[in-house]
Amino acid sequence: MIWKNFFRDLRRTASRLISVSIITMIAVVVYTGLSGIIYNVDLVMGDYYATQNTADYWITGTGLDMTDCRDLSELEGITGVQPRVVLDGEDRYDSGLTLTLYGVPDFSINTPYIVEGRLPQSSREIFLSDQYAAAQGLELGDWYEITLTGLGIHLRLQVCGTGKDPECLYNVNATNPSPDLSRFGFAYVDEEVLADVLGPHRYNQICVTTEEDLPAAAFRTAVDEELGSKVVNILALKDNQPAYSLMEAKNNLTPILTFFPTLFFLCAVLMMVSTMNRLIENARMDIGTFKALGYYDSTILVYYLLHALLVVVIGFPIGAVLGKYISALIVWTIATGCDLPPYTIVHDFAAWGQAAGLTALCCLGSAWLVARSLLKESPAQCMRPKPPKNAKTVLLERIGPLWRRLGFNAKYIIRNTFRNKVRMLTCVVGIAFCMALVFMAFAIKDSMDAYSDALAQNQNSYDVMVDLNTGVTEGQYNRLTTAPGVTAAELEMVTTCWLYTFDQRSTTTLTVSEDTVSLHLYDPYADAPLALPEDGLVLEQLLAEELGVEEGDTVTLRFTGDNRYYTLKVAQVNRCVSGAYVSRSLWRSLGKAYTPTAAYLTTRDPVALETSLDRYDFVDGWQDRETVTRAAVDKMNNTSMVVYILIVFGGGLACIVIYNLGIMSFFEQIRSLATLMVLGFHDREIKRLQLSENLIFAVAGVLCGIPLGIALDRFLILSITAMPLQVVITPRAVGLACGVTMAFALGVNRIIGRKMREIDMLGALKSVE
Repeated sequence: MIWKNFFRDLRRTASRLISVSIITMIAVVVYTGLSGIIYNVDLVMGDYYATQNTADYWITGTGLDMTDCRDLSELEGITGVQPRVVLDGEDRYDSGLTLTLYGVPDFSINTPYIVEGRLPQSSREIFLSDQYAAAQGLELGDWYEITLTGLGIHLRLQVCGTGKDPECLYNVNATNPSPDLSRFGFAYVDEEVLADVLGPHRYNQICVTTEEDLPAAAFRTAVDEELGSKVVNILALKDNQPAYSLMEAKNNLTPILTFFPTLFFLCAVLMMVSTMNRLIENARMDIGTFKALGYYDSTILVYYLLHALLVVVIGFPIGAVLGKYISALIVWTIATGCDLPPYTIVHDFAAWGQAAGLTALCCLGSAWLVARSLLKESPAQCMRPKPPKNAKTVLLERIGPLWRRLGFNAKYIIRNTFRNKVRMLTCVVGIAFCMALVFMAFAIKDSMDAYSDALAQNQNSYDVMVDLNTGVTEGQYNRLTTAPGVTAAELEMVTTCWLYTFDQRSTTTLTVSEDTVSLHLYDPYADAPLALPEDGLVLEQLLAEELGVEEGDTVTLRFTGDNRYYTLKVAQVNRCVSGAYVSRSLWRSLGKAYTPTAAYLTTRDPVALETSLDRYDFVDGWQDRETVTRAAVDKMNNTSMVVYILIVFGGGLACIVIYNLGIMSFFEQIRSLATLMVLGFHDREIKRLQLSENLIFAVAGVLCGIPLGIALDRFLILSITAMPLQVVITPRAVGLACGVTMAFALGVNRIIGRKMREIDMLGALKSVE
């Protein structure tokens, strides 16, 4: 009989069980889906890097040879060394089609992924990126002519294969700020093809693989001691944007992908525990009946544990399966523009296990605790409805003049609220949590939008960015800045340097800008021209933390081909800077030669200026401002997909939570509502009492959720180090979060209002003897 009653009981409590199952499902979807993003990106890129033996470091230098390679290979912790020549090339008949050319003696490191054909086996063959080759209509066996940029050397080579390159995953450079795989690609040739440029067995780059546990500082120190002034730059994999782009996008999102699901699950856990507690607490009369009929406590315990198990069995599998599709959608979004081989999104079974353990612990654990406490009572105690708590005088009642002015509805709501403090706190805390999650998602979106707007509107005020040849002379770049139609110009020099402190060292890019910059700001949030410090450099915050320095400390710099050391003060630490910045005047006071690598120009006639740039052989390329900023903003917008998903799921959880709390509150007060009906209150008046109380709880939860959301948003934004986001709290975010939460509260009130008609006065008024 007990099991027949079990199925009848399921029909009676179906709505509440379904609501808990939906909460469980949403929590599991968010937890497994967002965790699966990190897992799948690490899996896809880990396999790609391992299969193609991607380098851990790229050492760029001058005069590198096989002796240097042998010396490096003998260093402790280095597992592989590959020298190569890296040059820029272009289609012989169309300079707008450009290539990065790699001349290698072997393919032991950074092995290209072969889509078709094979790797070069002679000095007459070339291996091209597959999408570039397809765009140019090149097939295996075709001959292709290339000009080495700035050198005037023409090559005619036969296409032996096409594929992808792990270090050209997000193929961009100074003149190609966004991937255009049809016009900018890569090519691999035998080193003999490029031997005439630097000389036989002479190289300008060495790729190195190392043991996983080799510290970066130890590697840089060893290379510095071994190669000395030959080194121009040491680039780690994590700093190589074209190779590490997808991992960087994942790292940008990691704080959100770990922090948000945890909070989300905590909110869901609160609702699961609260709902299961109330569900079983309301079944005390059934428990008493079963005990009176002679059923063992263990049988009754299993009976109610099955309710909780049913919630887990229904909610968890659906959520876990759907989580994979959330992961696939976001991975596909952030991988936009990345030239990846075919990959498959898989389930993160570790996240499955964690989610299953948490949901089972919460649902089964809360059901077990409540059922055990009820089973300790006698059958007669259980069969009586739980008596309501005795009313106590509340603080407002002691204020006579104020209390007497309150109407019946206000007095009823105040007394009822303070009689059921646990219910009130559960409602307010649950709604506050949901409000905070929704608000945080909107606030993160606002921070990303503010950063995108800063990149597009503040940072860049030029019309054309010009990439200059490394051999540009003073007369040439002066001629560029005074070209017809140019109204303003700023020059910029980017070089690499070693930075030393007492116990740390690092290689980084050093940008030498005009003393006052206005066309290209190093801080995108600045709304006015920036004056660089006269007595020191501006240092990137992450780099400052790596070196262990603060504003006012000093660092030592050393440059390629210069054995002297220069000591400069850290005048400013800025989160938005990449590397380090110094003023042109300070740079010249060091006695260093100034050779700009880029020029930022404004012009009255961009078309005429671009025509002029075509005639300058010291110009490698140029881009207009819209193209450069669009590339940065588009990349940022790809990550916004995660935030949209958070908003959808945060709102969905808020809807379910508010519904669940409202329904449970209704069932808890059904006796009081039935009493009012017997006393002659109309349905409309009773609805006003009950629904007003729900709205008060919703408003209280919303008000508590705003500061909670601000605190969570501030914590999360400051924990994101990969992007210089600022905490942006806009009225729009507050209004939208409040609007979404209150809209759900009003919708739930309409549903509860209809349930008032279903109240059984006779059944509800059966009282304790």
